[in-house]
Amino acid sequence: MNDNHRLLKDGLLVVFEGIDGVGKTTQLQLVQEALEQAGWPVYTTRNLGGTPVGEKLREVIKSPVERPSTTNLYISVAIQEALIEAAQTWRDRGQLVLMDRGPVSLAAYEIYGGGLDPALGWQHVDDGMARLKPELTIIYEADVDKALEHARQKGGQADYFESKPRDYFERVAEGYRAAAERYSTQTVTIDANQPIEAIQAQTMQHIERVLAAKAA
Repeated sequence: MNDNHRLLKDGLLVVFEGIDGVGKTTQLQLVQEALEQAGWPVYTTRNLGGTPVGEKLREVIKSPVERPSTTNLYISVAIQEALIEAAQTWRDRGQLVLMDRGPVSLAAYEIYGGGLDPALGWQHVDDGMARLKPELTIIYEADVDKALEHARQKGGQADYFESKPRDYFERVAEGYRAAAERYSTQTVTIDANQPIEAIQAQTMQHIERVLAAKAA
């Protein structure tokens, strides 16, 4: 790791999105390594989770207990509220914040996947995007069957979301496409059916573009 950290006024937030098994977490880790090698101060976090209270609420929302989609909405919003404040602290330090999932996952998983009322759901997604202010949201898009097979290969007991049927994830993928269109100026989509190295190269190109614009 390069200890000669470069500073970026107001920091930077990049969000990594996509359905379960699409490889977003792998890409986040690769980006972290590349940016730290280049001397950038990096902080990684996740939504759902990311703060002490957020991690406790993550256990609740991941638990295999059936409930209305509005319940998931308000648990997600509570997690996000704590994360918004924390993310601003990290950015104030000039850090590059890499976040595993962000506000648009609420649209994908709850509005499209869970059938949440769209007006209510998009209201909270818009609020999250406005207050977290991600400079870039990267949505990884892949064949649903391949992504789910990859997720199953991780092993362990499936959580509330992972145990959903295939058509649920088709709807989630549709939700991500809708979010990419809604937030087109802040969002890019990358084909995750490619080799990891090709995905990483495209991911870094987008991040370096945003970094250059921010530093200018």
